[in-house]
Amino acid sequence: MAVKRFTDEEIYIANNINIMDYINSLNLDTKRAGRTFKVEGHGGLYIDPVENRWNCFSQGKGGGPIQLVMFLENKKWVEAVKTLLDNSYETNPIQNNRKDIQIEESKEFILPKKNKTFNHMIAYLIHTRGIDKDIVYNCIQNKILYEDEKRNCVFVGYDAEGISRYAGLRGTNSNNVFKGEVENSNKAFSFNIPGKTNKLYVFESPIELMSYLTLSKRFFNGGEFNHHMLSLGCLAPIALDRYLENNPNINEINICLNNDKWGINAAKNIRQEYEGRYRVNIEYPNLKDFNEVLVYINSGVQSNSKEIQLENEESEDYEMEL
Repeated sequence: MAVKRFTDEEIYIANNINIMDYINSLNLDTKRAGRTFKVEGHGGLYIDPVENRWNCFSQGKGGGPIQLVMFLENKKWVEAVKTLLDNSYETNPIQNNRKDIQIEESKEFILPKKNKTFNHMIAYLIHTRGIDKDIVYNCIQNKILYEDEKRNCVFVGYDAEGISRYAGLRGTNSNNVFKGEVENSNKAFSFNIPGKTNKLYVFESPIELMSYLTLSKRFFNGGEFNHHMLSLGCLAPIALDRYLENNPNINEINICLNNDKWGINAAKNIRQEYEGRYRVNIEYPNLKDFNEVLVYINSGVQSNSKEIQLENEESEDYEMEL
């Protein structure tokens, strides 16, 4: 008969270790995403301190503290339990973290100040990324896109009351790539374009969303695209849950994530989670992402006359009420 290595009480204690306390002990970089925290550099690893659980959507794995030690430190179950018991981590995580969450969520979300000109953003999105000019201008007019004082593209997301709750950032300098989010952004309210049908198209980033919309306008259906469009801002379906909750008429989800191992795994996991309740389709781009497809197509149709036209457009100033 096998000898039991741990008592039931020890296993209970190990599985109720404060999961954020363990993460912090590893000195890992985390970024707030709604009520969860994203662990940077681990391919879509999210920690939910309220439930004391974790999920890595790109790999289809998740669980509690014991499974997290096994995942991050490549340890077997017995070694993981011993690791948690041998360290002075806090327990009773739910009460402790609910208080922490309330303190965090009370911090104010403030959009960065607008730049005096939007020229850098417009040149980057239209000329470098190849996104349709009308699509860019419509986003600006609908106040979901602008340029900040640091020349970043700012992609804004709102809640059901029209209050800005999220802002993704993308630098306009192609030689120095910058991507990020405004402090205290709530990823549950990520960048989106509402539609008029019962179909929703889901993307990793706002630029992928706008690229797909450009391709649709030019090549697919004569410019008519009235479906809902949502950027997750990541690979986790945090924004998807909220969007479906606020739009109960939607019955079809079209997943348009990147064509790499992380995007493919995340798309499969999202389909598995939502199929049965929704009709779920997966659409992969022929290249890594839909913007690469758009840039590739544009490179084959450019001409000298177009280059002159773009040079003239770039000198124009976009006037709007700031």
